[in-house]
Amino acid sequence: MSARRVTVDDWLRAERRDEEFRLLWDEREAAYKVARELIRLRKKQGLSQSEVARRAGLKQPAIARLESGAVTPTLDTIQRVAHALGRQVEIRLVRAARRKKLVGTR
Repeated sequence: MSARRVTVDDWLRAERRDEEFRLLWDEREAAYKVARELIRLRKKQGLSQSEVARRAGLKQPAIARLESGAVTPTLDTIQRVAHALGRQVEIRLVRAARRKKLVGTR
């Protein structure tokens, strides 16, 4: 009997059915989007986390944390990493969908 492979997208789709998870995910979504884009650019250029860290003046564990999406990076850190990847940061503010907030969150 073989285990069914679950993609990240399949897992996320299932987890987002839970309202508490969905609200927390929405709060972290920007960090995850930044993380995915930085990983994509780094891999496209064939660079290691260590090389990106060296170019950005950071340590490799900082790049790993940034790419995990588990931390909320400062704008300065995002700019340093973007520059190390030959990019510049562009920020857009768009209308947000109305959503409930979890009790105890900011």
